[in-house]
Amino acid sequence: MQPTIEDGELITVAPVAPESVKRGDILLYQNERGVVAHRVVGRVKGTVPSPVAGCRATGPRQVDCPLFLLRGDASVSCDAPVQLEQVIGRVVAVQRGGRNLALDSRLANLLRLARLKIAKSKAFPLLHLTYQKFIKNS
Repeated sequence: MQPTIEDGELITVAPVAPESVKRGDILLYQNERGVVAHRVVGRVKGTVPSPVAGCRATGPRQVDCPLFLLRGDASVSCDAPVQLEQVIGRVVAVQRGGRNLALDSRLANLLRLARLKIAKSKAFPLLHLTYQKFIKNS
């Protein structure tokens, strides 16, 4: 999730109701690789085979559940759709330099949008290289 969350930083995770998850939120979830924090880029409806709390039954062994499409900030492709039962919570803050930085603040959202705009620009490779050198030297 670089640069929003750097390796080794502590995060604060809060419980989240499925209906309150919105695009841009960072969810912590469990998959076969372990625990992952990625940003919500979309939401689709899916059918899962076993009963899950918060999902609507569509048949004797099928339930209709929201599936979340997630992607790391530095990733080009999305993860496999994430089921509701895999979600641990929403990342609400990161501890950086001894301070807690809220990720759901207006400033955090503006910084994320600015990084996104820069990432889409032609100057991104140069800026990214400079940023990586700065991080390694700090």
